[in-house]
Amino acid sequence: MGTKKSLYKAHKIKDDEFFTLYEDVANEVSLYKKQLKRKKIICPCDWDESYNEEIVFKEEGFVASSNLLDKGGTIKKIDIQASKKKIEKPLALIRCNFVKFLVAHADAYGIKSISVSGYNPANGKGVKFQDVDYSKYDLVITNPPFSQFRDFINTMFKNNMEFLVVGPITAITYKEIFSHIKDNELWLGYAKQLSGFRLADGTIVLSKNPEGSVPRACKWYTNLDVAYRHDRMILTENYSPEKYPKYYNYDGVDVEKTKKIPSDFDGIMGFQLLF
Repeated sequence: MGTKKSLYKAHKIKDDEFFTLYEDVANEVSLYKKQLKRKKIICPCDWDESYNEEIVFKEEGFVASSNLLDKGGTIKKIDIQASKKKIEKPLALIRCNFVKFLVAHADAYGIKSISVSGYNPANGKGVKFQDVDYSKYDLVITNPPFSQFRDFINTMFKNNMEFLVVGPITAITYKEIFSHIKDNELWLGYAKQLSGFRLADGTIVLSKNPEGSVPRACKWYTNLDVAYRHDRMILTENYSPEKYPKYYNYDGVDVEKTKKIPSDFDGIMGFQLLF
């Protein structure tokens, strides 16, 4: 019989093997088309593509001037024609839906490069997302292991990265995540909820209504700009002590829904998160 530690490790690995559906990737990522232009993108949690950091797409263009000279200042012998070619993986060989969508739209979106890397906890092979050299990239797009979601977001902020990632709905309640939301450094993407996931054995698990009704109900988390953040909220409710009771243990009032926010109350308000 295995130890308690090994059983927990096996459960955690299995619990992280949920793969994002192509339609969910396409529906969300396409809404950031302008923000992907000229970006060097890394998908650092996609070991089904590559264990090591690997470029799968690079825009056509000459080598940079800084790469033309040897240390002594002499010009290197470089095949300019070869350097102009893309490093592009055939779509038929791509398994990760993030990478598949990005490569398929790289030219239309003006993406500068797409790279992948990953780490397989089952065999210890690959590059952990904590160890990626993010200075080489502009933007992270991926589905990180949910068991390490806090650490992943912390890694993004530590490296000053832009990101668009999938995470559990309940992550909103994590104090580390909520702190970034409160400080206007992190917010939710457009999709109310992802439609489902593919399991490691190929089984498709679809989400259901209402929101958050399945164990793997997920949202997009990002620090890329989203249009709804600029929408003006029109408040039509008026405050009264009867409609907005005070908390017993906190100096604030309870508001049932965001559309119920009173227009004439300046104090602290609380909202219940429903999952």
